[in-house]
Amino acid sequence: MKVFGKLGFLFSLAQFGHAAMAEEPKRAVNMACAMFPPYKIESRKPEVPHSGIDLDVVREAFAVTGREVSFSFFPWKRTVKMTERGEADALCGCAYRPEREEMFIYSDMLGLHSQGIFVSAGSSLKTVDSLDDLKGHSIAAVRGYAVHSELKACGDIRAVEANDDDQLLRLLSANRVDAIYSYRDIVLYRMAMGSDSRKIRYFEFSSQPYYLCFSRKQSDIQSIVDDFNRGLRVIRFNGRYQDIWQSYR
Repeated sequence: MKVFGKLGFLFSLAQFGHAAMAEEPKRAVNMACAMFPPYKIESRKPEVPHSGIDLDVVREAFAVTGREVSFSFFPWKRTVKMTERGEADALCGCAYRPEREEMFIYSDMLGLHSQGIFVSAGSSLKTVDSLDDLKGHSIAAVRGYAVHSELKACGDIRAVEANDDDQLLRLLSANRVDAIYSYRDIVLYRMAMGSDSRKIRYFEFSSQPYYLCFSRKQSDIQSIVDDFNRGLRVIRFNGRYQDIWQSYR
């Protein structure tokens, strides 16, 4: 009986130890972000958390697996260097590039960046499949966006520069251009923020996936990647992922 008593005690102790280890809090994840509304929005007020589609998704995905996450904002090039050196656990979002695999571990797909043409509801442009369909028209894009470079490369299109997406919408509303070329969710977000109820139509040209990029410099990074991917699957399944995206439109 004494032997069995000791065995039972040891078994109970082992179970207790296992439970304690299982409940041990996981370390927080720190991420480097560059301002890019509505995906990443830096708050200037300490009492107001950073927000945006990507940050809300990341925060909730990690919460599923018991991890807290913090976000710090810097210029884009600095965020990349910080993550390469292991000063941050991950970038808040990046496109896939084969050469980046040496430095980063890619998460499952975080989202899609849709880019295309917006026209007024009454526009004579009824179908637009590519920039070739816009020859002879005036099209505006934000200076510095990749889509602006595409426009400038098309000799038969009159490319108009805008400082931001708000100015893009003003150009379209005033009929100063035939269409605007930008990223779908940025334009929809700017319209929602300005309570803009005008009728417009959108023609998608392409949709590019993007991911979180985790630093290979961190020894425990694979467990963090696994936690994020698992949490992301959960919030996609329960509908929370879709709710977050819709809340910014």
